[in-house]
Amino acid sequence: MKPLEYEEIAPQGPHRATVVWLHGIGQVPGDLTAVAERLRLAEAGVRGVFPRAPVTAPSLLTGLPVPCWFPQSVLALDRIDTEGLFAALGPLGALLTAETERIGAGRTVVAGFSQGATVALSLALGHPEPLAGTALYAPYLPSDLTATLPGGRPGAANARLPVWIGHGARDWIVPERSGAGLRDLLTDWGHPVTWQRYPGGHEPFAGVKASLPDFLARVLDTPVPGASVPTTTAPDTSVSAATAPGIPTPGASAPRATGPKTGPARRAG
Repeated sequence: MKPLEYEEIAPQGPHRATVVWLHGIGQVPGDLTAVAERLRLAEAGVRGVFPRAPVTAPSLLTGLPVPCWFPQSVLALDRIDTEGLFAALGPLGALLTAETERIGAGRTVVAGFSQGATVALSLALGHPEPLAGTALYAPYLPSDLTATLPGGRPGAANARLPVWIGHGARDWIVPERSGAGLRDLLTDWGHPVTWQRYPGGHEPFAGVKASLPDFLARVLDTPVPGASVPTTTAPDTSVSAATAPGIPTPGASAPRATGPKTGPARRAG
């Protein structure tokens, strides 16, 4: 199994937690390093790990090869190439295990955008140790979510994994109803789900402000810039639904935090 290339943002000061970020189709790790920098997670001692999807497939728009975790048409998001997905989960699982050995599974979150969110959920639910949580932006709901899970069902270790889901109301690629459907399904499965609706479109974690820092602070029990919740409370056990008012539309410039910059691509393991 070939190890994944990845980029990283080192924590400032003591290493307190880790977030593994999975990008979407046609993206690169830098699309999500920008999100971590905007949220100033390194200041909270949170290490960021950004693997690069090892597969390429022709773009529907240009025909040129673009990175992806497995080949998929944006016109048929409910059709999952499970063989390709499981092939991606192998090296990602090895990377996640290496990261949890650094800090502990209970202080590790898996995050993802679009196709990366689908992969992140499968990765997190199948992990053999209880993780802190998973954060998904613009996830899509497969026709059979259990088919995307190794063994056909969530692993016992993460059967009650806390989940944060954000979705843009004007998403033209993955409709908001897809994220809402996933929210409802995971709630029915017994997961504590935090739902946040944003006014924007299909851009990585666009418009995110307090909701995601609050979630990360809570599940990681680590003070995070922009969070308003105490860091000693347990994760909520109920669904919260909110619409973020006054959030700038996607495409508006976001300030970058000063601090460690993303280094050159490295290989996991």
